[in-house]
Amino acid sequence: MKRSGIKHGTTPLRRHKPLEGGQPPERRTRIRQQSAKRQKANRERSVMASERFPGRDAWCVVPWCGQRADDLHEPLTRARGGSITDPDNTVPVCRSCHQEITDKQPAWAYEHGLLRHSWEA
Repeated sequence: MKRSGIKHGTTPLRRHKPLEGGQPPERRTRIRQQSAKRQKANRERSVMASERFPGRDAWCVVPWCGQRADDLHEPLTRARGGSITDPDNTVPVCRSCHQEITDKQPAWAYEHGLLRHSWEA
């Protein structure tokens, strides 16, 4: 059992100076939620998605799923060198399959081409 350096029967530590409350200084300009570059990429992605899937009428590409697609998934992620605006790097998937693919990265996603490594590009 690991023991602390405090001996039995000693008084607990106390703060000599009280915590100072108050508000942080007011900012003159607000911080953007997204950068201008990210906003531009999101607008391009929206245009690309509406051209590729008009009316958002697409089905999940996972073979055993069969649900209507909610999201566009990028098999080659931006961290691996992919682009969110490239139409060849998007596939329609339902929300539950998309969460499974992105959170757990199962082997079947690589086998079905739903995830790719940067060296496969």
